[in-house]
Amino acid sequence: MKRQNLKGFLSGVFKTKRLEVFVSSLIVFGLVFGGYRLFLSGGNFLLRQGELGEVFLDRLFYLGWSIIFYLLILSNLVTGFSTFYKSPEVAFLMTHPIDNTQIFRVKFIENLVYSSWAILILGIPLTLGYGELQGLLSWQYIVVFLFGILPFLFIATNSASLLLMLLVYLSRFFKMRTVFIFLGVIFIGFFYVYFNVNQQETMIGGGLGNFRALGRYLSNLSNNPFPFIPSYWLSQLFMGSETLAWTERLFFSALFLSSAALGWEIVSWIAGRAYFLTYQIMEGQGQKTKRKAMSRFFVFSWPGMRIPNKALVTKDIVQFLRTPQQWVQFLLMGFFIAVYLINLSRGSVHFDELAPFWRTSIYIFNFGFTGFILAALTARFVYPMISMEGRSLWMLQMAPFSMQRVFVEKFWFAFFVLFTLTEVVALASNFFLGQRMEISILASGFLFLTSLALISLSLGLGAVYAQFDESNPMKISSGYGGIITVVLSLIYVALSVTSLVLVINLFQGGGSGVLIGLIVSFVVVLTVLYTWLPLKWGFQAINKYER
Repeated sequence: MKRQNLKGFLSGVFKTKRLEVFVSSLIVFGLVFGGYRLFLSGGNFLLRQGELGEVFLDRLFYLGWSIIFYLLILSNLVTGFSTFYKSPEVAFLMTHPIDNTQIFRVKFIENLVYSSWAILILGIPLTLGYGELQGLLSWQYIVVFLFGILPFLFIATNSASLLLMLLVYLSRFFKMRTVFIFLGVIFIGFFYVYFNVNQQETMIGGGLGNFRALGRYLSNLSNNPFPFIPSYWLSQLFMGSETLAWTERLFFSALFLSSAALGWEIVSWIAGRAYFLTYQIMEGQGQKTKRKAMSRFFVFSWPGMRIPNKALVTKDIVQFLRTPQQWVQFLLMGFFIAVYLINLSRGSVHFDELAPFWRTSIYIFNFGFTGFILAALTARFVYPMISMEGRSLWMLQMAPFSMQRVFVEKFWFAFFVLFTLTEVVALASNFFLGQRMEISILASGFLFLTSLALISLSLGLGAVYAQFDESNPMKISSGYGGIITVVLSLIYVALSVTSLVLVINLFQGGGSGVLIGLIVSFVVVLTVLYTWLPLKWGFQAINKYER
């Protein structure tokens, strides 16, 4: 059945959506190739620094794949709520004489594909660039892919599936939000202990200052990574022939395959005994939840707002809280932002002592991180807002206001929440980095323009490429329109960050005011285009739905 569905889907896509397929493929290829060239240039820069650069490069690759591994677990966990439990197809299959383990295995593969392909776009450039720097041959790339990366994905999905069934089972005794809050407290405690016990203060300054602290930092850097996680095994597979013997390569390949196969058998065995039970628990949660109490709690007075807008804002808040895929992603994003700010708070930056190259690099990294966070938030939360109305769209169409009012309300609601969040991140990061007040104000202005552009882009294209038959926001964001939205958002962030850094350098260096004005004008014009065109297309799409 799945093969027939896939065959029909692909034939329909290539017949009716050739342009979308071509554009999406071109965008993915551009991302992979651009990331590969960027990582290759950065790796060559590190290798030119001598032995210390080689240590940094190896640790960077290990940390990169460690982050990808944890992101894969989180992505599988979030997607699994819909794939394993909330999908209409699961409810349909449960009514047939099919083994529950077989249903679980089919949805397992589906969940792996949905949650892994986007993150692999980040991992493939890392793989190709690091492999070329290590001098891997063609057959070694094949070994790494077949016996390294594919089992790597299976291990992450195995771990997420086990954790998901455990969380659903615990929701039998506690609310799902309570379970995730408890896990969040555990993670925060873990990182607090890690930063206070294992880490020394980060040194970012113009001079060496404390040689004892520098020695401790280099000693920690040279320590062997934790050898019992898949990212370490993968980093070992990438070692060149002169570093890693073929017997060691065979050992790590066998370790990957055996771990993936054992995990597959364990998760299948547990699913045969627990999947149907957890499915019943998830289906019965609606009878225990006090919907009226939660709705009343989030009905605010909203002074100065019209009654239709009050109703729409309250509906969006409650809908967000009733969608686990949404608030879980939001909590995870907040967790990563907190880790970033904790790292910055432990640094000691003296910009006046830094060379211009390093000042510019820190500007680009910090502003780029804030812009990337905003792009990720808009793609994950703003783009699916129209599609998430789903089958209840007719209720909004029958309400005594136009669909354009719904569109405008969603825009300002998303702008208020996301701009406030990213502005707090920007101000906090600039404070920890010791930025001047005028630089912080300038960055806030650019962030305001970026918020307008990216929210308009995501909301407008989300209306154009709406998927009302899909309830999983991650699947909605992974479609053709989602890919185009992400890429256009990253292009805007790259252009705006480059312009901001140029303005700051010209401002601090006493550059021409005319040139500064031209750069600012370029950003304003670009923002107007990014704001006006998607909103126009979104309004047109909304009017078509209304008819």
